[in-house]
Amino acid sequence: RGYCQEALFGAPLPGPGAPLAMSIELEHAIGCNVGFKSICHFHPNGNHYVKAVGGVVIVGDLSDPHEQTFLHGHDDFITCLAVSNDGRLAASGQQGQNADVILWDLNSRRQLYCFQEQDHGIDCLCFSFDDRYLFSAGMATDARVFVYDTQSGLIICWAQLHPKPTISVVSGGFVRDIKRRDTHEYQFAACGGKTIAVWHLDAMKGEMTPQQIGNAGKQTREYTSLAFASDYEHLFAGTTTGDVAVVLMKNRVVQQFIPCCSGGVTMLICIPAQGGTRLAVGGGDGTATILSGPTPCDIREERQVTLDGPLMSMSLSSNKMDLLTVSSQGTAYLMRTKDLAVKVHNQVSSGALYDVAYVAGVSELFLTCCGDGLVTLWDANDYSAKLRCPVRTRSYPTAVAATEDILVAGCNDGRLLSYDCAQGQNLWHIDNAHKGGVTSVKLASNCRFILSGGVEGDLRIWEMKTRDMASHLSEHKGRITEVQIFPNDQYAISCSRDRCLLTWDLRQQKRLTAHRERHGGINCLAVAANQTTVYTAGQERQLTYWDLRMADPIAVYPMEEEIHSISLSPDGQHLAMAGTGLVVKVWDLNQHAVVSRGVGHSRPIQKVTFSPDGKQVVSVGLDHAALVWNFYA
Repeated sequence: RGYCQEALFGAPLPGPGAPLAMSIELEHAIGCNVGFKSICHFHPNGNHYVKAVGGVVIVGDLSDPHEQTFLHGHDDFITCLAVSNDGRLAASGQQGQNADVILWDLNSRRQLYCFQEQDHGIDCLCFSFDDRYLFSAGMATDARVFVYDTQSGLIICWAQLHPKPTISVVSGGFVRDIKRRDTHEYQFAACGGKTIAVWHLDAMKGEMTPQQIGNAGKQTREYTSLAFASDYEHLFAGTTTGDVAVVLMKNRVVQQFIPCCSGGVTMLICIPAQGGTRLAVGGGDGTATILSGPTPCDIREERQVTLDGPLMSMSLSSNKMDLLTVSSQGTAYLMRTKDLAVKVHNQVSSGALYDVAYVAGVSELFLTCCGDGLVTLWDANDYSAKLRCPVRTRSYPTAVAATEDILVAGCNDGRLLSYDCAQGQNLWHIDNAHKGGVTSVKLASNCRFILSGGVEGDLRIWEMKTRDMASHLSEHKGRITEVQIFPNDQYAISCSRDRCLLTWDLRQQKRLTAHRERHGGINCLAVAANQTTVYTAGQERQLTYWDLRMADPIAVYPMEEEIHSISLSPDGQHLAMAGTGLVVKVWDLNQHAVVSRGVGHSRPIQKVTFSPDGKQVVSVGLDHAALVWNFYA
């Protein structure tokens, strides 16, 4: 049964440290679940959008990037999202063990109901045309369809999934009789594989039955997306072969196929038009096409534009003037339906994020390394992507460091690359800098050399001018997880999965000190301003304080999770930390306790860093999200 959890999940969750003066607060989320279809929608009020980032639903202002509301409730990727026709409700479904469907009240920005009936994952959600009912189709492994009452939160009925799998569902008003008069039964169309089915929902009896659409002749297609005509007399279905099937609802037979694009049709939207039919089509080849004609069977291509990747989401504004379109590359476009004039609205990362670093001394610019193969420079003033620097195909950046002039990135294929921070131009690269991949990169403060660490435990120093290897330090026996250069550029410190914390004299090219954890590898380190106190965390699930002049740790504090990253605040009073627990925590170095927690990620967090002015924290993770937190000391 659906039940109410308003108190638990309504507003952004206050952590245990919320009542304290010290806190972090989620300011902005950069991301979008572009791996799933129809994940970004116009709000019917025309001023806002609704999208999913990881396991969070975000309601944002189209004109003000600083205004976002975060709806927490899921613990894994949100796979489908639907907004009601009146804009009062939204529904989201997730994958994973807790494959819940959550119904949100968008006016009060709180959770109404959480439906926990389905397992494995939700593939499609759709509101009825009057928003009274919510249709929820599970994944093929769940193999069930549920219909919920949006007012009472009760289950109206359920049935076996058909077609299996169901990858698109649209609402089609009421079922009509032979004289084309409305009956009391609601109508939904669903497609998947080579099947289109029309569901008849009798809410009075609590019954639903699927009716299959017939093929015309011997032509068969695999269907990917659906859209009803404005009068519900025709149904359009996109196919993997790039054409649109037109179905006459009177006899429920495919009338004809209209070629449209290559790469398959990913999205369909019917645009109301006087005296004819207009259809917006999103293609797997990155094209957006308008088909128009006097009747549904006579529509032909009117206009077409090509964007930067397959179109994963397409939403029509309430005034029917604009389309909000999102590509698989993470770019959101605003498009005019009249002439397909395109404007980039924003850009996000479309893959897992592995590293984040601020440009040295600049609190407005930070960089991320993404599994989609891009190093991106973000402007913290409006969260726009100033630069997107691609590494070569089939590899991705894993570590990055930058000054205001250049950025240096290390890749999983062992290359080091440098780009110009003004234009994003590729300046140089070093092949095979580290066998197995680069894990950490740091720039000297005088910009004369680069220090890099690799998978096989090697530390290497590279001359900036000649790009020659100046030094090779190889005492670590396992993967180096982080390196830091001391402010005078003479000394460095490194930690590794071999449990060792080593300091180095870079001029003499020798090790100075060695400290070792008892059992687990070290994932991260932070060096205090006095340059003798070092903080480490890792596989042992503990935070360790070291004095480099002493052999044993000064103090050890147990943690609830494996910490992947720590960052010291510029004033030296706090540590930001994050890891497998999906929570960003602030650790007070005077109280030796967690004083604030930030909930927002839905996959392990890979990296966290303070801004140079100490006012913000940025965290990135495997949920494709970069979260910017305001830090209040």
